[in-house]
Amino acid sequence: MSTAEPASADYSEITDGVMQLRFADDSNSVHALNAAEVAEVLQGIVEFTSDMAKHGLFGDGMPPEVKVRPVREGSFIIDAILQFASDNPEVATALSGGAGVVITKAAEIAVKVLRGTPMESAQEMSDGGMIITWKGGGVNTVPKDAWRRINAMKRPTRKAVQKLLAPLANEAEVLELRGGDVNTPSEALSSAEPEFVATPSDFRDASFEADDVEEEVETFETEARLQSIDFRPGQKWRVATTDGTRLATIEDEEFLRGLDEGIALHKNDIFQVTIREVRTITNGRVATDWSITNARRTKRGSDDGDALPARSS
Repeated sequence: MSTAEPASADYSEITDGVMQLRFADDSNSVHALNAAEVAEVLQGIVEFTSDMAKHGLFGDGMPPEVKVRPVREGSFIIDAILQFASDNPEVATALSGGAGVVITKAAEIAVKVLRGTPMESAQEMSDGGMIITWKGGGVNTVPKDAWRRINAMKRPTRKAVQKLLAPLANEAEVLELRGGDVNTPSEALSSAEPEFVATPSDFRDASFEADDVEEEVETFETEARLQSIDFRPGQKWRVATTDGTRLATIEDEEFLRGLDEGIALHKNDIFQVTIREVRTITNGRVATDWSITNARRTKRGSDDGDALPARSS
């Protein structure tokens, strides 16, 4: 089980380390694993480490290179060595064990997020770290940007964690995660209490294909012509602007009240409008929605043509 971590940690200097993944079955022994799944584990370690490095888990320096120690018989153990391009002689006491401990803790947090483990609090520290306190016990410390990335659980992060857990889909019943200094022998590392244990249900959680949704909001002003109107509640009007023609919801109550009081609209009226554009990005696909929050007529069209037609229902 994970032990409580210190209130803050200095990630500016960090040493090489090792992250150990031990897969076992219900008899505490696995003699073989599916080769494709082992390949996924290795790929998952690389992808998760890279994803976390991009979001500040190892500070501002170069990300570590991931290497693997030789495999031994017995329960299936993978020792992933995180090696930096240059030595960092100073080590914060909070990070004893270096990069191996850091990435192991990040993997633990990611699995907890996928499980839906409830949080007691997420406290931001002055040094840029986050202290995550879990309901039911347990505390983790992680850099703020890395926490945001893990908590958002975007598709690349989820897929990397899924690959880490791949053998739990078949032969393995448990995955024990341990982190330590790069000079810690594998036997000594594997004989210590695991810092975290994952199970097949965690693999299923990581494999669930939830929609990856982002929302971007922008407000801008532009000239517009109203091409069609629809006075039914919640219906959209066709609006032509220099930024394109779209259907838009009219949210300007004063403008709508004026229409109720008898103000006529014509096809060649020109308005200065404020548009709130909401772009919803779901698995890379973009849906754009416009709302007109303010509309002011700046040029009245002639009376030669018909009044602006209502949209057909």
